[in-house]
Amino acid sequence: MKNHTDKYLLGFLGFGILLYLLSMGFGKDPSSNFSGNSSNADPETPIVRPLVDTMETASDTSTVRLLADTMAVLDYEEDSSSDFNRNPSDTDTDTSTAPPLADAIAVVQKKIYLESYTLNEETATQWKLSEHLEEISGLAMTRDNRLLAHNDERGAIFEIDYQNGSIAKSFQLSDMKNPVASDFEGIATIDDQIYLVTSSGRLYECREGTAGESVLFNVYTTGVGRDCEIEGLAYDESKRALLLMCKGARSADMEGRLAVYHWSIDEKRLRKDAHIAIPVDEFARHIKEKNFQPSGIERHPISGNYFIIAARQGAIAEITPGGKVVAVREFPAQWHRQVEGIAFAADGTLIVSDEGAGKRARLTLYPISGSQ
Repeated sequence: MKNHTDKYLLGFLGFGILLYLLSMGFGKDPSSNFSGNSSNADPETPIVRPLVDTMETASDTSTVRLLADTMAVLDYEEDSSSDFNRNPSDTDTDTSTAPPLADAIAVVQKKIYLESYTLNEETATQWKLSEHLEEISGLAMTRDNRLLAHNDERGAIFEIDYQNGSIAKSFQLSDMKNPVASDFEGIATIDDQIYLVTSSGRLYECREGTAGESVLFNVYTTGVGRDCEIEGLAYDESKRALLLMCKGARSADMEGRLAVYHWSIDEKRLRKDAHIAIPVDEFARHIKEKNFQPSGIERHPISGNYFIIAARQGAIAEITPGGKVVAVREFPAQWHRQVEGIAFAADGTLIVSDEGAGKRARLTLYPISGSQ
């Protein structure tokens, strides 16, 4: 009897979550325009939006995936409760496909934005990294929540255990004995593929290697290097595009602007009509600086907004995919020498890396505020 009751309760809970998400989707402020900005909004005030409101394209499936994940948890709980003959050891060894129900619901309900993170020493965790990563330049998270990093001058990729700062393995891009040498400025993962980008906008595509392995690669010329110097790479799943972020303008049209270009992973080419360009002043004025020089970019896995770090200003910014600056904040200066890499763990934890600048590089974890 209890088995059937549990099924009904779980089914009711799943239906309730569906109603909750639908109410969020249809309950937007009618005075807002298509980009999610209210016509009466103060341009000087950072905008804080719910999860659904920050999604600016109909192709963004984040909410649908979250609901599917939650319903998968319900199915898992139902199957587990009805299988009395299962060996207990089988249920305890692998929980990766069945996250706790409470965690799945919490992810659906969270409204995560830059102000959700307390950027201080009390709540953060920091690790000093191996000397092999003194010039760490970019971070990326795999689908199974493993952290990858690369350095600045060689096509070597490291897996870092961000729970203790140790190197789990390393492999390299090479068609000969030595790894590829170039000015690498960003890393991103798409399914089982890894992408590295150089400052000139050249993309290197490879699979993940085993410890010590040399892996072959493909190279794509994006052409972005004619307009600007690239200083960051990320993947926007909703657009099926790699985000190439510009640091310094090389053309008059891009002078004084921070640009993010979109490179289609299906068409293997740049989408010239899909880039965004934001005046640098829109970032700098929030932190009373004259400039904002980006060094890394990542898409937030929950909100879908883009988070951009700036090494020289020691700051982090949040923008919408349409180019609206939501907020800009400064990191604790004593903890960050040169912020170069950014990634997010599955639970939303913000992870940033700093080059060693003659000392050991660092990895810092900022959890979501406990009030969220």
